[in-house]
Amino acid sequence: MNHKAFYPESTEAAVNDIQAEFKRWQNDGYLGDPQGEDAYGYGRASSERQVEEGSSFPRQIEHIHKAAVRDGLRIPFDHLFFDDGFTGFEFEHRPALIKLRKEIATKPRAAHLVIEDIDRLSRNSDWQQGYLLDEIARHKITVHFFVSPGSNLERYVRGYIAQEGMKKDIERMRMGTVYKAMDGRVTAKRPRYGYKITNPKESHYELIPEEAAIVRTIFVKIIYAGWTAKAVARWLNDNRVPTRYTSKAWDASAICTIVKCPVYKGEFYANREVMISTGKYTASGRPAKKTLIRPQEEWIKVAVPIIVTPQEWDQAQEALKKNSVWHLRNGKIRGWLLQGMLLCQTCNKFTMRAITRKTDWRVEEYRYYICGSKYNERARVDGSRCRNPFVRADKIETQVWEKIQEVIYNPDVIIRRLEDRADAAHVAALQEQVDYIDRQVDALEKERCKLEAAYNADIYDLAEFKSKMADLKERQKGHEISRSKLQVKMAEQASLADQKRVVIAALRKLQQQLELARREQRPPREVPFELKRNILTLLVDTILVDAVNRTFTIKGETKGTYALDDEPAENGTGGHGGIPKTSAPGSRTPRPGPAISRASARSRDSPPASAADQTPWRAT
Repeated sequence: MNHKAFYPESTEAAVNDIQAEFKRWQNDGYLGDPQGEDAYGYGRASSERQVEEGSSFPRQIEHIHKAAVRDGLRIPFDHLFFDDGFTGFEFEHRPALIKLRKEIATKPRAAHLVIEDIDRLSRNSDWQQGYLLDEIARHKITVHFFVSPGSNLERYVRGYIAQEGMKKDIERMRMGTVYKAMDGRVTAKRPRYGYKITNPKESHYELIPEEAAIVRTIFVKIIYAGWTAKAVARWLNDNRVPTRYTSKAWDASAICTIVKCPVYKGEFYANREVMISTGKYTASGRPAKKTLIRPQEEWIKVAVPIIVTPQEWDQAQEALKKNSVWHLRNGKIRGWLLQGMLLCQTCNKFTMRAITRKTDWRVEEYRYYICGSKYNERARVDGSRCRNPFVRADKIETQVWEKIQEVIYNPDVIIRRLEDRADAAHVAALQEQVDYIDRQVDALEKERCKLEAAYNADIYDLAEFKSKMADLKERQKGHEISRSKLQVKMAEQASLADQKRVVIAALRKLQQQLELARREQRPPREVPFELKRNILTLLVDTILVDAVNRTFTIKGETKGTYALDDEPAENGTGGHGGIPKTSAPGSRTPRPGPAISRASARSRDSPPASAADQTPWRAT
């Protein structure tokens, strides 16, 4: 049973539940009546909390089976579609539901669909439930529920209660956290490194002496020894200092998180952050969220045991800021055309990192791309560092741009890429949803007229009339909000037309320059860096670099594998990497390979013996 085909992105626990329950209830390989008509089954659970409260996949399988028996239907395993961890208040990004809707619309294998309850299909009773039921009915699929959904009004009331209940639950939990912090208790679910929580009820921080000593050491090395975060991480790993939770090794980001956290100077802040939806979705279809910092006046300060003084904490922030300025300055000096596009083909895990090195015997600096695992502390600790050589940045950037230039003479290719992004089918689906909401708004307006007529005819008294009108206005408001959200999505798609005009105008200007240079038999004017990046981002998805066999593969609108026209610099020390192999007569023999920007071979990110002994490592 390959679960990925029917309920993608499900957790292993959910998959096991589905398979176990199917085996429990199946008869001759079917849920329901083995002699009945073929049907689909659909289920959804939005969170672990929901599973714990009983709306789990095992219960849904049981109810789907009983509904299928009742209505004379049979459901084979490959007709089951389940979404695990997706909210019921949206339907466009649920992988299993998308697959089911697409199959029903193109090549249906059954004429029936069995669902436990209407809220498994959608919790939004304002319009989404009706829209989905209408869509399914248009494709001549009959929907069967274990729990009767009732009339439109009953569906609306149930959905409204669910929506309001969720809002109240969220607000109640937030206020519980606020009151807990005001009482001087820590609200963190997981304690920071160096601390433990006394007990869930009291929830005060206590120091863990061993870990507190490590935190103190981190601050000392950052402030007084002048170490970078990466150097500290390397030192901790080399001394086998254990991490907290699942991570097996320290890295620079973990060190920076510790140093920037005010809890170590005795200040824990509750009600400081809030998670909000971005309106976008992750690759798995789940709503993307981001953390926002609340206004400082809303923070609630809770005193905790200190590990460093406030003055030392401030000094550590200044030290990190200086290191940050160094790296930012180094990155802005040079334009890395392919930064973020190159992927190491050997390990297929790390992106190629941009670095700059200078030889001891020449003034010139050379830019390189190298597999990011070479500078990844966790890769160093677990022995997964890639052994691939460096790749000359100027060589590969020139070759990739030459291949892309072939496309510049054909703007239709770029136009097609932009139009594909617009996704006409998606725009049409959004318009269809807006049209459905408009029909619902028209129906509500007719209902309003009938209510007024009934009131004028003394069928309803004033109290009944006001109650029904308030309910109707609430439904109208919900429709208007939903329509506005859909129109914003459509506007985002429409903005791609503006992008198309800007890009085409730039390309036409570029074509004119190239033609003029060709007629005058001179090299063309250099294309601005930003325009190059924009064109590459548009046409290239990723570039796989095989630094061993000296090839690169472009994936995107332009495809192909090409030989890399440079000489390898093996592991950063062997080979020449484009540096001349011989020197002029009378000069000293050159040292092969790109060297570090100063005489010392020690990296800035290696633990120095002292602050004065530290040598900058020029990397971006």
